[in-house]
Amino acid sequence: MRSITDDEIDFILADIERKGIVTEDVRYNILDHVCCIIENELPQNGNFKEFYRNTIARFYKKELLEIERETENLLTFKYYFAMKRTLKIIGLLSVIFILLGAVFKAMHWPGAGVIIVSGFFFFCFIFIPLNIILTFRDDKKATNRLVITLGMILTTTGIFGLLFKVMHWPLANILFQGSLAVFGLVFIPLYFFIKTRNPETKFNAIINTTFMVAAAGMLFTLLQLRPSHHTENKEKMMIETQSFVMQQLKNTNKQLLLSQEVKSAEHANFIKISKQLLAQLDENNAPTALLSSINEYNEKISEIGDTSLKSMDKKSVDYLPENSYILKLQIISNENAYLCLANNN
Repeated sequence: MRSITDDEIDFILADIERKGIVTEDVRYNILDHVCCIIENELPQNGNFKEFYRNTIARFYKKELLEIERETENLLTFKYYFAMKRTLKIIGLLSVIFILLGAVFKAMHWPGAGVIIVSGFFFFCFIFIPLNIILTFRDDKKATNRLVITLGMILTTTGIFGLLFKVMHWPLANILFQGSLAVFGLVFIPLYFFIKTRNPETKFNAIINTTFMVAAAGMLFTLLQLRPSHHTENKEKMMIETQSFVMQQLKNTNKQLLLSQEVKSAEHANFIKISKQLLAQLDENNAPTALLSSINEYNEKISEIGDTSLKSMDKKSVDYLPENSYILKLQIISNENAYLCLANNN
């Protein structure tokens, strides 16, 4: 058994470091293994440097730096397989919650908003970040990582725009159309330029770019769709008719109020609640405040107990401000019916 000298140990250590092994634990582990092999297998009169070169070659396929990189990957992605399993579970949950929320929303069942928001939350804040991390493990190029990160960010903002649109929250159009514009004008050219520079990915890059341009064009076209002139004219006529009917009812209500005195506190209270609700619709108040006022309004109608007065559908708040005109007409109609009822009494 041959003993290794201190000079030989220093030589091995310096060579290992020169080959790119910078992590101290890895460096000394390789040194220990090499020394054990040399002490057990090198003859007493053998050539140390030649035997060392043959021995160190056993530790890699192309270069010793492979060990350093593999160690970094193991340390950086210690929970790689757990993350992949989590990614699959979160992806499945996101799909289930979004589809279930869409069904609840279409059927106007309670809890639709919570389910949809939960699904989008899982997708945007857990699934997409995990996907970025796992993709970074397989692709080390900074330009590719930039493309991946930008694509994921645009996907997230676009999904948030869609969520805001479904939930009738403000800034929906800014988020969705803004992300679509950046996707078409920045991401697609950047992706095409970077990917086509590599001959291995050039063909796939051209195909993917074609699909992305087509998808962005179709989405943009859908956003810009307008109804036909025939439909616009019918809608205009309907609005004019409704405006005329509403104005006539308002005038009639004013005449009824002038022709009689307010006979009771209940009478005055109902007129006051009606006016407040109309004012809230004009100001486009938050859905929560409107729901509270509609509940109070419906309770008052229940107390009056006359079938000519119609309670307001609370689900209609989900479609404001588009539906506000119909709600106003219903409030004024109820006010007219109530004034006629009070006048007859």
